[in-house]
Amino acid sequence: MKNSGIKAVNPDGVIMAKLAMDDFSDGERQSLWSMASEISNLPLYKGQVEHGYGLDFVSTSQQCPRCRAATQQHYANFIYATQMAPRVMFAPAGYFCTKCPTVIIDEDMIRSAVDKRFHFQGVLGLDYDRKDKPDFFKTWNGKKTIYTLDEHQFALGFGTIEPTHSQRSIKKEHKTRQREHIAKHSRKQNRRKK
Repeated sequence: MKNSGIKAVNPDGVIMAKLAMDDFSDGERQSLWSMASEISNLPLYKGQVEHGYGLDFVSTSQQCPRCRAATQQHYANFIYATQMAPRVMFAPAGYFCTKCPTVIIDEDMIRSAVDKRFHFQGVLGLDYDRKDKPDFFKTWNGKKTIYTLDEHQFALGFGTIEPTHSQRSIKKEHKTRQREHIAKHSRKQNRRKK
């Protein structure tokens, strides 16, 4: 493998090797990822994600904030926004739900390893190194995401929105109608039994 500026980083007691992998071949990247996974005893993530949470937002990294299932730490390729264009970082920064497409991300770990030329502007999703299309988060910290794009359609970051009052009202009205329909059906069934 080429020496692409190896630099030791030690954020919060975690030792990481910082490599500029832009010039690495696909095979070299795959070898490095497999070696990192083997040495650390952390698997490479092989699923899909839809929902992201920041580690600072949740109470624990050990439980999914959506479905309450257990999580497992994995290596993955995290897509993060910068002031120039999105970049990808391979890191053990994700705690993935074992039941649903949700990940809790240690953004401090990613932020600490970002090259000084770039300004970290948030994790956008996961990259699968050309094996599959990237996953961009549909929600972040439980809220719907809206991406900010530049003139070249590169994501510069994202914001979140809460459902509007009218959207919440429509959902509530729909649930009420469903409950009324179920109750009416139950009453009919009970009358037939008598």
